[in-house]
This record gives sequence, structure tokens and C-alpha cells, in this order.
Amino acid sequence: MPPIASSLKAQVKYLNYLIIGPQAPPFNSSLLRQRAAKLAILLVCVGLLAFTIDVPIALLTSTHPLPKEISNILRLAEIGGHGTGAAMILIAALAIKQLNWCKKRDRLIACQLIAGSYLGALIVDLLKLTINRVRPHSALLNLRTSFLDTFGQELLKPDSVSRSALMSFPSGHAAVAAGLAVSLCWFYPRGKSAFIALAILASFQRINSLSHFLSDICIGAALGIAGALVFAPTANHADRGQ
Repeated sequence: MPPIASSLKAQVKYLNYLIIGPQAPPFNSSLLRQRAAKLAILLVCVGLLAFTIDVPIALLTSTHPLPKEISNILRLAEIGGHGTGAAMILIAALAIKQLNWCKKRDRLIACQLIAGSYLGALIVDLLKLTINRVRPHSALLNLRTSFLDTFGQELLKPDSVSRSALMSFPSGHAAVAAGLAVSLCWFYPRGKSAFIALAILASFQRINSLSHFLSDICIGAALGIAGALVFAPTANHADRGQ
């Protein structure tokens, strides 16, 4: 093997060691499924309750913005919920796994990882086409009488003419962030803390930027987790990420 290729392979193995660790505990597929399913149900319940506090939180965020330094960190974390950013993370994750694309089993692993990350977001996009909810930054929130007023065009600012202004519910970024985090947890369980933290920061950025209400985030994240569960791998397929 040429010296350069050998060096690159050694660097990839070292990076793999840093992320995964020398040895991981046995993969428990059923336990991870149960936890993810419970989390999705919890997020739906929180999202339904959040309808009652959506507008107050949005008003508080608009009148009391976070310090610039924190906002910058959240802006950078948005990569975890952006479609293109998630694709870049997936490319890196698949490269680290060193899959053999000639093997059907390895191709299936890649498809599960990708599909699990994006299925929830596709469902969210379909819902956005049928449910109109004005985004906080495009809404005249002081005129609302209840959270129901945020649905439809009643609170839409006169200068907000783009279709995107009415696509607040649910959050696509939260769906991508949650789907990506859960999918990566299947294959890289030792990195779950980092994946979950990135998903939380990416979702919180959408609230901080007044792009979504809290309920949008919760329901979107629940759909993202549900999408990841559909393509959750078996223990035999996930053990290579250990």
C-alpha cells in the first residue's frame, strides 16, 4: 500500500477510535427502540401542551433576545437540522464506518442511516403543505386572542408575502435534527450525547430566530424520531458502529 494511502487509513482509524472508543457495550436494539418511542410520545404530549404558551414564549424571545455570542453558537448548530448540513454529517459518518459498497449488507446500512434521518422531514413537508401556521417573525402576535389565531393568515404581517411565512407547523429543522440524531445513535451509540446535544441546539435555534413556536419544534422532533424508528437497524446491522 502506498505511504500516503496507509497514512490516510491510519488517520481514519484514529478518528474512528476517538468517536467510537476502543470497546463499546453490547448493542441493545429493543432498549433503544423503546426509549426513542417513549421520547417521541413525550414530545407529542409536550407539543400539545405547548400550544398554550407558544405566543408568550415568542413574545419573550422577540423582546429579550439572547446575547450575541450565544446566538452565534446556536446559528452554527443549525447545521444539525438543515438538510444540506445533515447530508454533510451523514457523508462523514459513512466515511468513518468504512463501508464496503460492494456488499449488500453495507449498502443497506447506508440506506437505513440516510432514510431514517430524512423520513420524518418528508412527512413534515407534506403537513406544511396542508396546514397553514404563521411563523412568529411574520405574525402580529399582539393581536392574537388564542393560539388558534396563529393558524391561517389572520395574524400574517402585510409585508410577509412568501409562502414560507405560513409554513411554521411542524418544524422541518427539528425533524431533521431528531431523525439524524437518533439514526446516528443506532450506529455510533458512544456518540449519542453529542448527537442529542446538536439536535437540541439546532431546534432551540429555530425558536431563538423566531422561525418556529415551541409546539412546532416538539411535534417536528417527534415525527423525526418516528421516521428514524421506521428504519431502525437490527442488532446485526448496528454492531459495526460499536
